Amino acid sequence: MKNKNPLYVVKGQNVEQAKNLFDMLIKKLDLEPIMRILNQLLEFLLSQVKSYPMFAVVKSMIDQWMLQLIPLLQQVSGMFAKA
Repeated sequence: MKNKNPLYVVKGQNVEQAKNLFDMLIKKLDLEPIMRILNQLLEFLLSQVKSYPMFAVVKSMIDQWMLQLIPLLQQVSGMFAKA
């Protein structure tokens, strides 16, 4: 199904369609290389989980990252709400 109101990001002479607001921010701020690295890091960490204690450590790390990320996402969503 085609999106009735698609988001687009202009990067130089190229125009790219974004899947959602988060995707648009990643493309607009040129964070795609960082997101690939973070994805690889998460895949590696999750591949190391072989026991419950290791799961608890990885979960704790991800929880800490999310606690730091949530206020940032709230600020960004507040900026778009005002616009």
